[in-house]
Amino acid sequence: MKSFKGFLILISLFLIFSCSFKPRGWWEEGIIAVMADSTDWQALEGVLRSTFEHTVRTPQIERLFSLYHVSGSDFSRYTEYRYLVLAATLESEGEIGKIVGNAITDPEVRRGVEEGEYYVIPYPNQWAKDQLMVILVAKDIPTLREKIENNSDFIYGIFDTDFKDRLIGDMFERGEQKDLANRLMTTYGWKLRLQQDYFLVQEFPREGFMWFRRMYPERWIFIRWIDGGDTTLLTPEWVIGERNRIGTEYYTGDRIEDQYFFSYRSTFLGRDAQITSGIWGNDSKVAGGPFKNYTFYDPLSRRVYMIDVAVHAPGRDKIPFLRRLEIIGHTFRTIFDMETDE
Repeated sequence: MKSFKGFLILISLFLIFSCSFKPRGWWEEGIIAVMADSTDWQALEGVLRSTFEHTVRTPQIERLFSLYHVSGSDFSRYTEYRYLVLAATLESEGEIGKIVGNAITDPEVRRGVEEGEYYVIPYPNQWAKDQLMVILVAKDIPTLREKIENNSDFIYGIFDTDFKDRLIGDMFERGEQKDLANRLMTTYGWKLRLQQDYFLVQEFPREGFMWFRRMYPERWIFIRWIDGGDTTLLTPEWVIGERNRIGTEYYTGDRIEDQYFFSYRSTFLGRDAQITSGIWGNDSKVAGGPFKNYTFYDPLSRRVYMIDVAVHAPGRDKIPFLRRLEIIGHTFRTIFDMETDE
């Protein structure tokens, strides 16, 4: 009993000093720490993992985020962790339940939780700088499970958006190739933000093709543009055929593998797009890895663009590299975008 009282005093101290000195948050990339009492974790683990642990074939199974359960006894070790989820209900009687209860003492907020209006409560920078803590709470376990399941995309997006925003800052704070970006815009009417370690491998203006590469491990991005193209090219069949043609002509035989192939119609940077992902392979090199392809129509320039990113990192997790390539792909801008921004 004394240890529990001491624990509550410790929590109170954390809450008080969170308003003054805050250390910088730490984390292991891809890991979200979930604080939940043991009985609550047993009831919520399945729906929480389904919400956050999206899988990608690279070709091994990798996760965009993975969850690590933190019990109440380990609370103090993770107060400075960058990404935290506190999951509890108004009926929870354990240590994490007490913490969540103390965080929602406002009568209006508590009423909203009881009535199911509030179930996600973000607390940025609560115990550490750059920390994102989110409380998931409801009146009871069945209601909380339902809220998480029905709003899984929204909940996932809170962390995914924050992570991508942080990546942009981390990737380009040490320098980027601004002169190259300016040349691309002046010459071709589009640009990308590229880190210093990327180098231009091939440039064929007449064919509408450019290929950038980075080593150790190997990753690359190519841009293909077609003047006068239209939305009829936005099909899985055309994307497969064109990417395989490029792989044969410029990559000594890279091809899309049939296994784990996925393609769907959506939007990319506000434009109609066919988004495709899967595994590339090269039999002659006995090599392969994940790729992601954004093929879209830009009505202002009347062009079809294909932005394709790929990774070759044998024996290593590919997701961290693929995520950063996708960030670069999303920095794509045309001259018409720049005019709109101005």
